[in-house]
Amino acid sequence: MVQFCAVCGVSAVLKCGGCKNIVYCGKEHQKVHWKSGHKNLCKIYEITSNDKFGRHCIASRDIKQNEIILREQPLVLGPKVVSPALCLGCNQNLELTEMQTDFFKCSKCKWPLCSKNCEKSKFHVAECNLLYKSNYQCQISYVAAEKGKKESAYCTIVPLRILLLKNENPTGFKEFMNLEDHLDQRINTPLYKILKLNLVSFVRNVLGLVEFDERTILKVAAILDTNSFEVRPLKQQSKIRAVYTKASMFSHDCVPNTRHIFTENYEMLLVATVDIPKGSVINVTYTQPLKNTLDRQEHLKQAKCFECSCMRCSDPTELKTYFGAINCSRCKTGKIISTDSSNLTSVWKCEICDHEIAAKQIKWGNTALQTEIASLNKNDPMEFEQFLVKYAETLHPLNCHVIQIKYALTQLYGNVRGFMLSEMTDAAIQRKINLCEELLKVAEIFEPGASRFRGLLLLDLQECLTVQTKREFNNDLLTKENAQAQLVESMNLLQEAVSILKIESAMQSILEDRVKNLAFELE
Repeated sequence: MVQFCAVCGVSAVLKCGGCKNIVYCGKEHQKVHWKSGHKNLCKIYEITSNDKFGRHCIASRDIKQNEIILREQPLVLGPKVVSPALCLGCNQNLELTEMQTDFFKCSKCKWPLCSKNCEKSKFHVAECNLLYKSNYQCQISYVAAEKGKKESAYCTIVPLRILLLKNENPTGFKEFMNLEDHLDQRINTPLYKILKLNLVSFVRNVLGLVEFDERTILKVAAILDTNSFEVRPLKQQSKIRAVYTKASMFSHDCVPNTRHIFTENYEMLLVATVDIPKGSVINVTYTQPLKNTLDRQEHLKQAKCFECSCMRCSDPTELKTYFGAINCSRCKTGKIISTDSSNLTSVWKCEICDHEIAAKQIKWGNTALQTEIASLNKNDPMEFEQFLVKYAETLHPLNCHVIQIKYALTQLYGNVRGFMLSEMTDAAIQRKINLCEELLKVAEIFEPGASRFRGLLLLDLQECLTVQTKREFNNDLLTKENAQAQLVESMNLLQEAVSILKIESAMQSILEDRVKNLAFELE
């Protein structure tokens, strides 16, 4: 993303060392801007601590919606604990061409790479030299019958990159080791028993890094598990993990007031989705907002080693949405919810009658529904519609499984063969409009303001409303004046979507085309 000097407006790269949000063409203009008022605006947040959140960040001044709170490059990044074959140089998934029988291998350490160019990648060089010096050669190879197989050998890469920082970047290594690890809670889990045997042995015995004892190596793994962000590199079909030491200071909430974005060079941008008053906690989410409390709490407990006590998790109705509720099969009127959402084993009970269900049965039901959803044909919206009909009497209309299905439908309608916008009937267009409007109401509760979820829904809604307006006008169902009024409303939706999504480089050309096309319709 090209940025411009805050004083003279020319293209610039010198970032303010405090907020990392403003750039200058040189030191002189940085000093001018500082004296002219940036000094009072620079410090957006401060790190503090209490018994409830531990270390966390609060706003040191009023923060406006869409304001960038933080820009940060990753301290370290690389493959997840288990990963499909991945280039250690550029982080893209590896696929073979028709003429290949195996992946390209690094000439020194034999780890799979995409090409020879990645042998000299800044991500790979240091580890490669150590692996080569230790006479270690990777055994990962392509087997046609196991295409896409996830390899556990990748669990060693990112911990190794952290350990190498001790000499390469001592300050970064120290910052990393000061992050939360929850190692005592993880140490006896099945994963860490495996890491004791494999990761520790690999580092100490195979690579000869005996200066790192077992606990230090496991602590590195635990810090990674606690603090890593999942990154999906732009223009690539891969998933990696990265640690951002400053971003790790922000606490979790199941209704966050920020969202994070990753640029092409892996820089993280933390953006305010709503206005955040001075003194308020700035939070992110470590889980998926479209999961119910049972699933979110289980994920947070297993992956992050804490129990969330936010307003949403503390409310069995999930902020009056009944996102985890099912309809009572006995009285046919009430909704069955947890009697104590802070206790994952507490009984579930109908709000009207005395019908009770054990928590484990609710969990089994959720798992079965998730399995069924995963089996649906991703190119056939009708299978998703049939799911809604099948469970209409069982699931509350805002149950998480229903909402997930409806969100999937907004992605299928207009994007799969036989259901492209030009192929959709008027009824199907109206169906997508209704779905978008329903989901926007949910988004206002769980991801309010300038969230990506809302931005994408607004974009889909605008597109369908525009198509609907044009069809109705062409069929003489709308006057020119009414059609113009509806297109203006579509433009309002589009402008809001642009204000949310324009910061994402991958969305910029799409947004520009949408604005041009709609402006043409309004002429």
